[in-house]
Amino acid sequence: EAWLARTPDGRPTCTVLSVAHLDDDERTLVLGLVLEEVLTYARSLPGAESLRALVAIDEVYGLLPPAPHSPATKRPIVSLLKQGRAFGIGVLLATQNPMDLDYRALSNAGLWCIGRLQTDADRARVVDGLSASGTRAAATALAATIKRLGPRWFVVRDVHRDESVRLLRPRETLSWMRGPMTRRELVAARARMTERSISIPAVAQKEPRPAPSVGNVIQMRAASSAARPM
Repeated sequence: EAWLARTPDGRPTCTVLSVAHLDDDERTLVLGLVLEEVLTYARSLPGAESLRALVAIDEVYGLLPPAPHSPATKRPIVSLLKQGRAFGIGVLLATQNPMDLDYRALSNAGLWCIGRLQTDADRARVVDGLSASGTRAAATALAATIKRLGPRWFVVRDVHRDESVRLLRPRETLSWMRGPMTRRELVAARARMTERSISIPAVAQKEPRPAPSVGNVIQMRAASSAARPM
């Protein structure tokens, strides 16, 4: 609950849990414990129609494998995918290896964004997950579409709108991350954020400011990136 508390000036928070320094077994154990706590917290909340929190896992390889494998992370992820929406808890999973995911669990995903896939096996698994209730002709057409995708093109399906598949090409696909951060860099970043929150004026604490627009966020990030010493 403390991770989801807003800042003194009313802005939402983002908690980053880095397990890059752990081996595979330790990483699975730590993330399994954290996800079980998130699931327990979600079940203590009243029902909600809007999003309260988002659990985002970048590179979910090894955390949600197909049967018969069942690491400590699989049960809470599957439970959050099935039940989290009722409590306002969303789940975002990203991977470059869709062949190694349990698609029976991912069938509960409401939004799919598929980019370029290099192997036929990966494309086949994605098509199976997307067209489970469709015809064979639709699955064949979908596979051909995914195979012809160019750079920065994505196949998108949102089950909350309709069952049709659409093509999406963002105007820009920028990443503000230069790569993994070391433990020393994480400690320094947290110290800067703590110092910034302490220096907030008392007026800002009483009157939460409105959320910035997308353009302002991009400008703020660009300015922060330019001011940060390399």
